[in-house]
Amino acid sequence: MHPRLIELRDYVDAQRSALLSIAASIPRDRWTERPAPDRWSFVELFEHLYKVEHSCARVIAKGAAEARAAGHPMETDTHSVLGQLDAAGLRDRSRRIEVPERVAPSGTWSPDEAAEKLAASRAELHDAIDAGNGLALGSVYQTHARLGEIDLYKWILFVGEHEARHVQQAAEIAEQLGAAAR
Repeated sequence: MHPRLIELRDYVDAQRSALLSIAASIPRDRWTERPAPDRWSFVELFEHLYKVEHSCARVIAKGAAEARAAGHPMETDTHSVLGQLDAAGLRDRSRRIEVPERVAPSGTWSPDEAAEKLAASRAELHDAIDAGNGLALGSVYQTHARLGEIDLYKWILFVGEHEARHVQQAAEIAEQLGAAAR
């Protein structure tokens, strides 16, 4: 696999590992509890992450397939692409972001369903990354609802940055649920 994709895959997987580690600190039967009426539960957070990742994986896979079919050039650059979305402030939890209805949680999933679907969307993302392997994805663009026209490397990076934001939220949920149990 190309070094840029290895770097991005490792980054998104590190965020997922951190998220699951935090969630594991709370018994699964409490994952449906909201720490406050205006806050999400772990299950709702996982549903949102699934919807975003599933959607992004589809965009990445489609863009990569179209680029490959069009004879897009192969990647020759190995410089890091991490940090390219830092200016977007995706991790800034001081700003509340209202999510579009299409990625808002329904609140109907069970903890097991949330965990299974989140694993499924990560497998989809891995497949999408694999589909772009070797291609110069820095010159393959798709429109992102919040970020505008971004290349496919940034689409993958977005998934990691988005999840990093929600890792912080997961830590807040765990802390609040843990405090409520005392």
